Amino acid sequence: MSTTDCRCTGPITLSMMSARTQPRQQMPHFHFHLQTPDGWEQDEDGLEIVNLETAYLNACRAIPDMAADMIRRGQQPMRFAFEIADAGGLVLMEVPFSEVLDKDRRPRQPAQAAWGRKAREEIARTERLCAAIEQNQKALSATLQTTRELMARARKVGAQNPWHVPS
Repeated sequence: MSTTDCRCTGPITLSMMSARTQPRQQMPHFHFHLQTPDGWEQDEDGLEIVNLETAYLNACRAIPDMAADMIRRGQQPMRFAFEIADAGGLVLMEVPFSEVLDKDRRPRQPAQAAWGRKAREEIARTERLCAAIEQNQKALSATLQTTRELMARARKVGAQNPWHVPS
């Protein structure tokens, strides 16, 4: 695959370099679904890739060769796009083939809108988790208080029992 035709290639970023030098961690899993004029083709396998930026660049690198195949089959590649989704199925960004193939069009900053949406979703999820933790903490405190009261009653009853042997 030729990278000279793709305007999305670029220098290795610090985030990509740091991922190579840090201890091996679980890499994120990305799926590259294909939007077509006829619908949507799901990528069931996906790939483990360092980060979203690298997933974007991989999609950009794949587009020229795919477009050439599409043109040979009589399809219009400008009407296609990749949807990059995380392992949970959340679409993080869309990469229109036209973004790579149209020489007069500058590529947009990858995933800015998706980052904001993902951040809002994570904030909402964190708020729900905090509320659930608070609710569980209150329930545990109530259970602990009830247990203390029962233990105090049991000691009192045990102290009144003539056959009770103190420990």
